[in-house]
Amino acid sequence: MGHCKYLLVLLLAIFIMFAGCEKDEIEQTDNLDQFGILGQWKLETKSINGITDSSIQCCDYIDFKTDSELNDLKGEFMATGEEYETNGAFELNTLNNLIHFEFDNTQKSYEFRITDNLATFTYFEINQEVIEDWRKQE
Repeated sequence: MGHCKYLLVLLLAIFIMFAGCEKDEIEQTDNLDQFGILGQWKLETKSINGITDSSIQCCDYIDFKTDSELNDLKGEFMATGEEYETNGAFELNTLNNLIHFEFDNTQKSYEFRITDNLATFTYFEINQEVIEDWRKQE
């Protein structure tokens, strides 16, 4: 009878030990998180060959989101403004500070820099240097 009590206590202790050990869920984050690109951005300024473009519309936004693959530097974007909406994919090349966009059978590459919730994209269009500043929205 004494052995049964010890066996019962031992089994109870083992059960409590395993029941108390819940699997800690590891929150997976996308590799893009570390670069601060994810989220919604609003176009703040645009200059062409050093001259500020005064035709900036009030409502140009770009929203960067993760895709299903967390271990790469690729994601999806949606750019919206007056009279347009563009959906596509993007990829960061952090070695060369480039962001590659692919949408509607079009591919574009921009230099990018992100500091203090401001993303700056620099690219050439029709032999003119274009610099866009996008402010991250809260």
